[in-house]
Amino acid sequence: MTGRGAVVVLLAAFAAGACDDQIKHIEKRTPLFSTMSWQRSVEAFEEQARLPVPGTMPIDGQRTYDLLAADTMMSSPIAGTEADLARGEELFGQFCTPCHGVTGVGDGPVVGQNRIPAIPLLNIRGELTRGYTDGYIWGLITNGRGLMPAYPRIPAMDRWYLVAHVRRLQAEAVAEEAAAAAAEAAEETPGETGGTGSTGGGP
Repeated sequence: MTGRGAVVVLLAAFAAGACDDQIKHIEKRTPLFSTMSWQRSVEAFEEQARLPVPGTMPIDGQRTYDLLAADTMMSSPIAGTEADLARGEELFGQFCTPCHGVTGVGDGPVVGQNRIPAIPLLNIRGELTRGYTDGYIWGLITNGRGLMPAYPRIPAMDRWYLVAHVRRLQAEAVAEEAAAAAAEAAEETPGETGGTGSTGGGP
C-alpha cells in the first residue's frame, strides 16, 4: 500500500470512529449542524436586565450608584459656569424636552391625551423637585423612576450639566413666583389718596 493510500484509510477510520462516538453518546453530543442562529438564547425584552456582579467596575470606569446612594453620597462637581449651563441646556434639549418641555413645566410633545399622562412630577420647576438634592436628580437621570426612563448612556459628567440646567430652571420659577406674589400684594394694598378737599358754605 502506498503512503497516499494509507492516509486515505486512516482518515476513513477516523471519520467512522467519530460517527460511532457520536452515536454512542448522542444524548451528550452537540448537533452536527447546529449554528448560532439556532442557539438557546434570551430574546430582547424577554427578561429583566441583569444587575452587575457585586464589586465589579463598568467599562467606563464609573461606579454604579442606585437612587438612594446617589442621593446620600453624590454632590455636584461642577461650578455652574456659563459653559456648564450651556452644555446642560443642550443636553436637556436632546433628552428631556419630549416629556418635560423646553421650560421644564411638563408640557413636552409626548405628553397629553393618549400619550404620557400629564402628572405633576413632570414639572421639574415645582416645589417637590426643588427639594431634591443634586445627587438625587443625578441618580434619577441615571436610574429612572416610574415613568422616567433610565439614561445611563448619558456620560456621568454630562448628567451633572443637566442637573445644573434643572437648577437654573427652578431658580427662574422661584423668581417668577416672587414677582407674581409682589404684584398681587401691590394690587391688594389700597392706594393712598392725597388732598384735603372741603366743601364751603356761606355764613
